[in-house]
Amino acid sequence: MADRTTPIHSGYSIINGSFSGTATAKLGCWMEYKVTSQSVENNTSTIRFYIYIANVAASTGYHIYCNNYDQTNRGSMTVRANGTTVYTRQKRGFATDLIPTASDHTTQYQTPYGNAEGTKFLTVMTDNADTEAAGYGTCVINHNADGTGSVTLSWNADCSFANSLKLITGSATVTLPTIPRATTPSVGSLTMGSAGTITLSPASSSFTHTLRYQVGSASGTIVTKTSNTSVNWTPSRTLANQAPNSTTAVGTLYCDTYSGNTLIGTKSVSITINVPASIVPSATYTLTDSDSNIAGQFNAFIQNKTRLNVNVNASGTYGSTIVSVTTTINGTTYTEASFTTEALTRSGTQSFTIVVKDSRNRTKTITGTYEVVAYKSPTVNIASVFRCNSSGVLSHNGTYISIRIKVNISSLDSSNDASIIVQSKRKTATNYTDLKTWSGTYSLNGTYVCGGSLSSQYAYDIRVEVSDYFETVYAYADITTADTIFSIRNNGLGMAIGKICEQDRFEMGWDAVFHEDVAFEGDVSFSSLAWLRDLIYPVGSIRMTVDPANAATFLGGTWELWGEGKVPVGVDSQDRDLCDPEMEGGAKTVTLTTANMPSHNHTLSSGTATAAEAAAHTHQAASGTYKVGSGSGSNYKYLTNGGSTDPATTGSGGGHTHTITLSGNTGSRGSGTAHSNMQPYITCYFYKRTA
Repeated sequence: MADRTTPIHSGYSIINGSFSGTATAKLGCWMEYKVTSQSVENNTSTIRFYIYIANVAASTGYHIYCNNYDQTNRGSMTVRANGTTVYTRQKRGFATDLIPTASDHTTQYQTPYGNAEGTKFLTVMTDNADTEAAGYGTCVINHNADGTGSVTLSWNADCSFANSLKLITGSATVTLPTIPRATTPSVGSLTMGSAGTITLSPASSSFTHTLRYQVGSASGTIVTKTSNTSVNWTPSRTLANQAPNSTTAVGTLYCDTYSGNTLIGTKSVSITINVPASIVPSATYTLTDSDSNIAGQFNAFIQNKTRLNVNVNASGTYGSTIVSVTTTINGTTYTEASFTTEALTRSGTQSFTIVVKDSRNRTKTITGTYEVVAYKSPTVNIASVFRCNSSGVLSHNGTYISIRIKVNISSLDSSNDASIIVQSKRKTATNYTDLKTWSGTYSLNGTYVCGGSLSSQYAYDIRVEVSDYFETVYAYADITTADTIFSIRNNGLGMAIGKICEQDRFEMGWDAVFHEDVAFEGDVSFSSLAWLRDLIYPVGSIRMTVDPANAATFLGGTWELWGEGKVPVGVDSQDRDLCDPEMEGGAKTVTLTTANMPSHNHTLSSGTATAAEAAAHTHQAASGTYKVGSGSGSNYKYLTNGGSTDPATTGSGGGHTHTITLSGNTGSRGSGTAHSNMQPYITCYFYKRTA
């Protein structure tokens, strides 16, 4: 059977049938079909189809005709869709002759079968209708639940006509356009704890939707069978538990589309939900004195004495974990959650900062203040001391002393202990005896008479002991015996000048001036070194040593380690980085930046060089050397050198340049590792005298 390739109706598809008989190479029977409509609500497609018989290959025509007799099956036809009869022809006639076209043909609606000869006759087999415009069949096809569908269209006809034309059959399976069913949601920006919008564009306004989500192990229903096309959703902040290490949580939004109570289908889209900036780690802290005794005594932090126990209790939020805790306090940065500071060096209101970072790289910064009560070690100074009578009048053989002292003790809001004691002992004795005491007094500045039993026959060491809660300091002086020009010890083994002799040795009670050299063949000892200490190391002095022992053990006074890990530099009042004592700076290692490197070049180790293309140009032969001629019997031009075959040159093109473009690299060097910034060094201990 010959095939028809061009439909009568534009936009229709063709299914060619087959039949038996001698005219199979000339005649054709075909179906033209088209999906004319689809019902989203009913999930169906409506197909219109035409079936024709005509000459399709015999250019000179092929004439047959059969009138519309219904006494036999000749001319009958049945059309089926998926095996179900959708059209049965009621009439019987048919005819063919010349090849019809879409724009040039006639049918039985215009020309009787018996008059078909010589015409471009097209037999309409779907001719149950009274007009050619209605000469077609239709069928409604149900789609699958997901909107996909297909249909097998088939027909058979009995067109037996002598040996030319007999039974006709045709069949084809057609894939139908998918009917939109399940709705795909559109989602805007989503942030936990804030309302977001889900937009729905259903294929039918009668559809309803159930929206669900799955984020990690968390799931839930947003709305059930809503007819709204815009749905507000506020994702719970608890969804942050599904993203403990990220500031976004990734999940899936599901949209179940219903037609009535029938689930049409489900569509899903990926969603990203932002963890709000307000979800940060949390932290609490405590600052306590590391010495419970100090805390109990003062209920305050004391300068240079309190060492703080700092405890930071940090926790992640909604599943995050803490990765770092950084605290800056008392001029030092610590990276532990619990630590003890060095002694608090500054008084007054002091600030600190705690920065907690979690696994989302979110930080919580806590700033706070604490109060430090100013404290200085007790100080005592003996301005003068001399023998006197009970009224304080100077007397070289008095048994009292007149002592002028100045004492300062930090009161620490009147919580500090305070004890001032004037003591004495004979030079040869070991223990001191109290002469006068004050308790609870934080300041003295005056002259006081005490004693009454200080024999003028002996010299005495005088000591003022000043104590507070933390420490005890001393000031020393001495008084000599009663004045006398010359004294010999009663055992005859000692003598003294300016005082009464007390020892089996030579003693001097007056200031002495030696006008000649003095040689000492034995040891020289001093009853007190305080004067020497204060002369060599006044308060604020720095002592260098390789001995770790604190000088307080053998020199007295108060000393602290100073400048640990640092090199002293002289104060420079013109340099703001060095203009005051005890300013700090510098670093052990330094990483160079590009700006720190000297200007330098690199050798190109690999690459290419490309000369820029010159514009089109010519070179001119030297004047009088070449001429242009034409060869006899030839069709080309040539240069002759005046008939000579000697070499010659063109004229000069003049000096000119070419641009060269370099590409490649110089190779990589360096690693960015920090280098040591330290000079040659040798270590020792620095002690600073503070009192």
